[in-house]
Amino acid sequence: MKMKKACWIVCAGLLLYACHESPHTQITVWEGFDEEMRANGEGLAVDSFLAIPLQTDRRCLVESVKKIVPAGSLLVLVSEKDVLAFNRQGQFVRRFGHQGNGEGEYNRVSTAYWDEQTQTLNIVDGTRERILTYGADGRLLDTNYFRPGTFSLLNTAESLGGQRLFCSHYIYNDQNMAMSDFNLTDNTQDTVYRFPGQTDNTQEYTGRHPFATYKGRVTCVLPFDQHLYTYSPEERRLHPIMEVGTQQPLLTETQLEEMDDYGINRYAEEWMQGTFVGFTDVFETDGIYLLGFSNLYYAVANKATGRIAQYTYHVDKENITSLPLLNISATDEDGFLIGYEDAFEMKDWHFADSASGSLRAMQQSVSTLSDTDNPCLFFYKLGH
Repeated sequence: MKMKKACWIVCAGLLLYACHESPHTQITVWEGFDEEMRANGEGLAVDSFLAIPLQTDRRCLVESVKKIVPAGSLLVLVSEKDVLAFNRQGQFVRRFGHQGNGEGEYNRVSTAYWDEQTQTLNIVDGTRERILTYGADGRLLDTNYFRPGTFSLLNTAESLGGQRLFCSHYIYNDQNMAMSDFNLTDNTQDTVYRFPGQTDNTQEYTGRHPFATYKGRVTCVLPFDQHLYTYSPEERRLHPIMEVGTQQPLLTETQLEEMDDYGINRYAEEWMQGTFVGFTDVFETDGIYLLGFSNLYYAVANKATGRIAQYTYHVDKENITSLPLLNISATDEDGFLIGYEDAFEMKDWHFADSASGSLRAMQQSVSTLSDTDNPCLFFYKLGH
């Protein structure tokens, strides 16, 4: 009788465990990736599109956009030297801090992130190992210092709430922690993902935006990996939720472990040989995942249909016939993908005579720009 009771308890426990784990074991396979790559924007369903030229004057010259941070009604453009805020109409609103070594200044901006709970913009100065916290009005509220080396390899970060950050890092030789969960209160860092290989004495990122935060969920892509993962802050673990169906050969774990020259050149070498190289960037909206690979190609995974299609990032400047996605860098709470392009890059573009709708709106905005103007922002809401 005792044996039967023990077996029942074990079985019940296994059943509960299985139920608990089931959301993490149901992986959706997306088909269509191996079909012929399409031109940038070709056939994409665009429900809404906005082109917003940014104000240009000596107070707000944008240089080398590193990140775009939606912060309430503001759009914050981050470079290593400046953190500039514009409104949704493209007008300059304010600067957060200044480059320098004084109070409220930063030596080098590693990244910046918006904390929704506290309504603050936080700038990480990786050189001086500190985080400067500003109110939405641009006023410095706090400065927190951290031990040496804390942010030396930081690529980007987003708030998980409750004094925790989800971070991606550059890898350097055998320092290969690519993603982590960082506790700001006690200055501790849990490794979320460690790349199996290493670099050849170079500092490399696994992507400019290798994870996305959208409506409280963190999704990630990993190097040479065909899966999309979601992060569980409670378990401190990644769980696969999507798999790209492909016939391209995949690198094995052993091959990744033996890789001693990780970087863009190794990516290019494997790509030219037909190997599946995966994605370096991910963005999420209600209807789609946008998965990018550097500046070569992107793929749109439609949540409703379970299909995924590849597009080249290249733009045929002599004859633009489809609305191209350009330098996607963020999503906002309304489900728009936010991208940009430098004004001097667009001045030589020639749009098809048949341009209409969203493409016509892009053409009209480009026609107003001069070579020295600030970049133009683009908002895309793709159809489900």
